[in-house]
Amino acid sequence: MHLPAAALIQLKRRNAMQHFRRTSGRQRTAKPVHRIPVIPSPVVILLGVMFLLFVRPADTRAGENLKTESRIPFLHHIPLRDAEGQIISLPPPFDEQGKPQEARANPFSTAETCGKCHEYEMIGRGWHFNAAKGNVKPGRPGEPWILTDPATRTQIPVSYRGWAGTFKPAELGMSDFDFLTAFARHLPGGGAGEPAQIDPKDPKMGRMLITGKMEIDCMLCHESTGHYNHESRFTAMNAQNFKWAPTIGAGLGTFGAARNARTFADSWRPGRPPPTNLPAIKYDRARFDADNNVLFQLTRRPSANNCYYCHTSDSQPTDARWHSDLDFHIRAGMSCIDCHRNGVDHMIVRGYEGEVKDRTVTADMIELRAKLLRRDNAGLNDEKAKQLAGTQLNDELGMVETLSCRGCHYGASDAKQTTAKLGGRLGAPRPLHKGLPPIHFEKMTCTACHSGPFPGQEPGAVHTSLAHKLGLPGPARGANTAPVIVQPVFLWGDDGRIAPNKAVWPSYWGRFKDGKVTPLLPEEVAKTEKLPAQPAEDVARDPYNTRPLTDAQIQPVLEALSADKSKGEAVFVAAGKIYQLEGGKLKSKEHEAARPYIWALAHDVRPASQSLGARGCADCHSNDSPLYFAMVSARGPVETGSGVNKAAWELRGDDKLVVSTFASSFVFRPLLKWIAFAAAFIVLGVLLNYGLLGLNAITGKTRSNQNLSGREK
Repeated sequence: MHLPAAALIQLKRRNAMQHFRRTSGRQRTAKPVHRIPVIPSPVVILLGVMFLLFVRPADTRAGENLKTESRIPFLHHIPLRDAEGQIISLPPPFDEQGKPQEARANPFSTAETCGKCHEYEMIGRGWHFNAAKGNVKPGRPGEPWILTDPATRTQIPVSYRGWAGTFKPAELGMSDFDFLTAFARHLPGGGAGEPAQIDPKDPKMGRMLITGKMEIDCMLCHESTGHYNHESRFTAMNAQNFKWAPTIGAGLGTFGAARNARTFADSWRPGRPPPTNLPAIKYDRARFDADNNVLFQLTRRPSANNCYYCHTSDSQPTDARWHSDLDFHIRAGMSCIDCHRNGVDHMIVRGYEGEVKDRTVTADMIELRAKLLRRDNAGLNDEKAKQLAGTQLNDELGMVETLSCRGCHYGASDAKQTTAKLGGRLGAPRPLHKGLPPIHFEKMTCTACHSGPFPGQEPGAVHTSLAHKLGLPGPARGANTAPVIVQPVFLWGDDGRIAPNKAVWPSYWGRFKDGKVTPLLPEEVAKTEKLPAQPAEDVARDPYNTRPLTDAQIQPVLEALSADKSKGEAVFVAAGKIYQLEGGKLKSKEHEAARPYIWALAHDVRPASQSLGARGCADCHSNDSPLYFAMVSARGPVETGSGVNKAAWELRGDDKLVVSTFASSFVFRPLLKWIAFAAAFIVLGVLLNYGLLGLNAITGKTRSNQNLSGREK
């Protein structure tokens, strides 16, 4: 077992002392003339420790983090460290008077505990943590955070990445601290949760002097027993016990006071020193051994269940979930991380075609690779080592393309590695697609036929972890539970191919000025006191307040907001339309600000036998095909039928005449095939007849010539 430096020094120190005592004992029983003068024990300890430090060149933790470099997981039997880097030592079970003592100590810090061996700063720049840092390309639009408030009928897509159709927190008037408190339930930490500096005069971010920073919670993904308690962590986050949450979620202890960090922060005034009497953690002594080390059951390969807490996507109602077959790859024994991989930098592969163009080799990875190159070649200077490292890492980026659907099954022709070009990763079969014209691969993505629920006459509602707090206890969610997200919606992608998507229509009250709509936060809208309150007797039936607003309920809210026109005209955006007052009357129309936010649908993957087209061409090419003629209705907190309704072809901007004509042609396709076969048979018969006549003429002429030749003789 590879022990941490501190523990190994303590162990060797203990062994050295035991050896010293045994040796001293034997010396005391020997003849007096051979007795060696006894050196004071403190001096021996000091000399022993110095000896161990100098004779153990492998334990150079101050200079370089130690690695096992084995496929077997390292046994994490390690000491905990608090935010100050101090090893957490529990007080004895009993004090000097023999009275029981609680195991109280500071919460442990992942940055200090895990960061002793792992590249914490580099990890913090990984995909799950870097949105607020803006240090990478945003890539293909992904699932946003959605600021949801049923009382004000608000659902606003939010993202630091700046994807089109989303708002950055600052654009909504949200501080980083506001964002953290709104979405801490599923945030893994890092990013906005770990500011480089905290301004004590900032009334919001200054609260972190009390709540602590929201460090990356490594256990969320890497805990392997399934015992991580997300509900306890959520409770801690909800109370703004940020720095206590990882300890509580990991089950190491409980919050040691009735007064939470939010209460302390509420009574604190910006600019003043933070309180020093913050609560401790009441640790579970059973988790600590005699040397105050804790055993963590961790894995380098998180299970699908660890991913599901943040990445569940479910289109089945609660009581029908047993019908779901889950993702085909999961059923086949694969795990999420077989495709969504990452290196030390935690830049996880998202798995879409062309992703390699959205990725860059980070300076952290170049530095790490350069260090290894210099180790093997002393003649390399820093500059050449970094150049070579950059070249190698850029070549390796080609492997990212092999983790998309097409790249895994068919290979990536532009990659440098032979195996990447060959495809078939993890034994993936090479699909034949017999009888399918090649143009389908130019115009459609793999996911268009294989991902998500089989398309119907209209997209269905879907719930996700990030949007609907899946993974946390709550009343059963319904099809109208905000935010309302639907799938599949087939649209043209930036690559010129049709792909399935999820769609959410924004809903919010806002200000229209200079051609731009700026949303209002729910608390500002609530001040109007014009929104209808949900009847108390209806709460049990409809805990998510899904009752739509009528025009008569929308108008008074807009009138109240119109009292202050300095920031623009009051408007309401919902279901693809913008509502505004014109001459004292409520009017609505389609507007760019009301367009849906769209992101790709990739899972669950269906097997080939259940793919679109498995029943033949008519799955797509018919007058009632969902691919072209499904009705996509904008969903929002307004009365049914009030929103924008468009057929799939119209939403994509296709030509109706072309689509309809082409679809109709497939009605006669079987007849046309028979006609074609009959025509071919007739043509073949004619050709055969003429061929035989020609052959007969040739043979007849040959015989005639032979007879003529015989007569001449």
